[in-house]
Amino acid sequence: MLPPRLDWAKRAIQALLTALAFSLFLSFFLSLLRLGFILYSGLYEGALSHPLPFDQIAQVLKDGFKYDNRVAAAASLIFLILALVRAKAAHIFALFVLVLCLFLQVANITYYEIYGVAFDMNLLDAFNQTPKILMGMALHSEYHIPTKVFVWIVCSLLVGFIYHKFAHKVEQLASGFQSLPFKPVCGLLVASFSVWTLYCINSRLALTEVSLDLITKPAKDPFLRQVTIGAFRNLYLVFKGYKSSQNIHFSSFTNKSLLQASIDYFNLPPTTKLPLDLRKLLSHTSQNPTPPTIQHVFYIVSESLSSWHFDPRFDAIHLVSALKSLNDQQHGFIFPLFIENARRTVKSLDVQLTGLFDLNDTNFVNMSVNIPSLPTAIGNQMKGLGFDTTFYYGGSGIWNRLDRFSKKEGFDHFVFNTYLTDFAKEQLKINPKAYPSPLESDWGVHDNVLFDYILNNTPTDKKTFSMVMTLSNHPTRNVNLKAFGVPIEKIKDFVAHSKDKNMPDAIFLGHVYWYDKILVDFIKKASAKFPNALFIITGDHFDRSFIYAKDNYYWTKSVPLIIYAPSLTPKLATCIGSHIDIAPTIMELVAPKGYKYASFGKPLFSNASSGGKDCAIRKPFVWGQSKDFALGFEAVAGQSQKSGLDFVYTDSGALLYVKEHAWVKAPLLEADTTLAKELKDKKQIANGLSWHYLFKGPILK
Repeated sequence: MLPPRLDWAKRAIQALLTALAFSLFLSFFLSLLRLGFILYSGLYEGALSHPLPFDQIAQVLKDGFKYDNRVAAAASLIFLILALVRAKAAHIFALFVLVLCLFLQVANITYYEIYGVAFDMNLLDAFNQTPKILMGMALHSEYHIPTKVFVWIVCSLLVGFIYHKFAHKVEQLASGFQSLPFKPVCGLLVASFSVWTLYCINSRLALTEVSLDLITKPAKDPFLRQVTIGAFRNLYLVFKGYKSSQNIHFSSFTNKSLLQASIDYFNLPPTTKLPLDLRKLLSHTSQNPTPPTIQHVFYIVSESLSSWHFDPRFDAIHLVSALKSLNDQQHGFIFPLFIENARRTVKSLDVQLTGLFDLNDTNFVNMSVNIPSLPTAIGNQMKGLGFDTTFYYGGSGIWNRLDRFSKKEGFDHFVFNTYLTDFAKEQLKINPKAYPSPLESDWGVHDNVLFDYILNNTPTDKKTFSMVMTLSNHPTRNVNLKAFGVPIEKIKDFVAHSKDKNMPDAIFLGHVYWYDKILVDFIKKASAKFPNALFIITGDHFDRSFIYAKDNYYWTKSVPLIIYAPSLTPKLATCIGSHIDIAPTIMELVAPKGYKYASFGKPLFSNASSGGKDCAIRKPFVWGQSKDFALGFEAVAGQSQKSGLDFVYTDSGALLYVKEHAWVKAPLLEADTTLAKELKDKKQIANGLSWHYLFKGPILK
């Protein structure tokens, strides 16, 4: 019998070596499974495009390897702990993991055959079915599930046999190591296992993790994008969202009953009874007095574009002078008071893509609900008008499942960083000076490339709707400002001599300056190429980088809205709005008179031949008549009883007055506080009704 110390030393060497070997084996095995998915569903079932995109397949296998390694790292750490206690238990665990991985891949392949996507929220529907129904579907479906189960069992036995032989060889190698000096051998194994595990977890040899959803290069082929992240990651996203969504109910938003809340929100008669149909309650009719002329709509959501960027204190460096130049009050307008509907990009896109209000801090696609194709979605509305719809994003195509999400909500095409990178490379072949380096940031391809792509690829012979999400004004900001002629030294001097505390640094302001100029340059070029175009420009959320701005509740809750249409002369219909109002505004300017559409919001502009709202001279606010209010994120805005003033009221209870894009100090009116609280109540009901539409459907009962 070996002394306890010697027995422990041998066990440690064996545990470390077998854990490392298992991790490598599992990583290789997961890559084979992904390749099997591609071969079966992609080639045999015909999901892959032709000619076969071999370069994309190689990239998917490379990126998928990184996702798989995180699973391998987690499993090998558990394996190591078990091996230090009992080697047999560790190997039983290893067999379980291998069989589980094989099962999930077979299930994922079957799921893709049924739904056309990898594991997503539809998976949860299985938990709502009886075992009898599930068994019947499995035995009698056209997806050959019994055959797949048989294949899984046979492959499990084969993999188990291969692993048994592999583990035996590794244990023989461990026995040879045990005869060598313990400290150097153990040190080498600890170092090898640690370095490999660190690489697996962080996807690089570093102590900090990177987001694979951001750094991977998504494939253009839709099937290959589905394959990339793997079954484990997809399952994690499904059940993470499910856990969050189960804690939300209609009562989470308001203490009113569903019926009373609906009566109050839609100003219905008090005798109204359930059931009610949200689709009818949200119905609007276009009042457009002129025949539609707009052929191209560019709806540009600008990363962190904020109201404080437009403050006169920055006019000395012409920070957003180009956007301000569009405000001619004839064809272009900077809207008077506009508040955000989310504090994060992904949540802002939730609202602007679907036309529903925010629910919580989890984005819709990760809330474990099968999101319907919504009539309130701007993509669906524009398709209904005959527009060809495209969503553009300079970042990853798999970020927050934006590709699937946008397609579900009415977009025919989705263009992301892979397309933009290829486009930039082609342009650089023609002109090596076309784009200064770097072309990308940590988030994706820079906005100048994005706008050039849109300008070059938007067809002139059909109606198009382009929704664009920019990203260059996001940490880390790495645009080559000097190459674009940004007066960085002048901006540095401005910052150095500023009396304001916590002024953003020159690089930060330089990126705002740069974006302003390249955006308006795009608008001017697009206006020339597409004379009958409408441009909608807004920010996704408040730019949190300016610490000084955080003391100003107007700045922290508001973003700009700019409308520009060289062929139209829009008129203000109201003086206060939010992101939820953009879709109905587009419909009112583009759709023919009498066209029906659904929206929680209201039009902010119209094509009226005369008149228009005078925000300096308005009648006092009256419920049911005035539209001068907005429901935003953790804030509402409304028309003050004081002439010429509006207010912003936050969930924290702060109320401040606003006039001409600036916070103004004035004595607080009790009537304004009362109205603000009523608006907040209306906002909570809107959140609850949005939740009901998403989770329960449009019928209120």
